[in-house]
Amino acid sequence: MNSKKSILLFLIAFLMTLSMFACSSKIANSYEGIKRNQAGTLQWGGSPAVDGTGMLFVVDDTEYGAPGTPEDYPQFFGDDTYEVNVRADFKLTGKEAVRGWGATFPAIEFLRIKKIKS
Repeated sequence: MNSKKSILLFLIAFLMTLSMFACSSKIANSYEGIKRNQAGTLQWGGSPAVDGTGMLFVVDDTEYGAPGTPEDYPQFFGDDTYEVNVRADFKLTGKEAVRGWGATFPAIEFLRIKKIKS
């Protein structure tokens, strides 16, 4: 009887420890602000220096301020191409990207980005 109780207590302690580590890794990942496998539209809205929005990554109804210009993404933007559907992993920097007319967007850094085939 005593050995069954010991085994049961050990299993309970083991499962609680395992669940705490699993929860803490989820919290750490969301705390870092990493979004994975997000499908959206990479848009060039013109240079912020002339009141454009610059590079934006639009996911659902959220617009993120992405770094760079079309020249930084030659695999996606060609002549007369101003938006492309992509799937990306990105990190929220915790800063705001300020664009033309003072519009602000949550700033991001791409970790991985890939064009979605049409």
